[in-house]
Amino acid sequence: MKQNTKDWIRHGSAMALIAASIAMAFISFFLTLDIGAGPLTYIGESLSAALGLFGISAYFVDRFGQFKGEVRSELDRMRRHPEIRDVSEECDEDNDNQEQH
Repeated sequence: MKQNTKDWIRHGSAMALIAASIAMAFISFFLTLDIGAGPLTYIGESLSAALGLFGISAYFVDRFGQFKGEVRSELDRMRRHPEIRDVSEECDEDNDNQEQH
């Protein structure tokens, strides 16, 4: 499944939850002139789920973009300066030398 399709499903589900909670609030209020515990619970849960879907989507898109940028910059650095070694390799060698003494 393509990423675009997954995004459409995720956003469509969130929008449907928000629309259903708004509709439930209006219907409950107009029929009883009060929003009871049951409809209020549904409204709260559906809004929480919808906002969670939006938040998770935004978080992972941001983190994945950040990770791709870090990997690309590291690969570019390695291509431009192949003689520069990784700092973690130097730390491992220093630790090995200290353990031998």
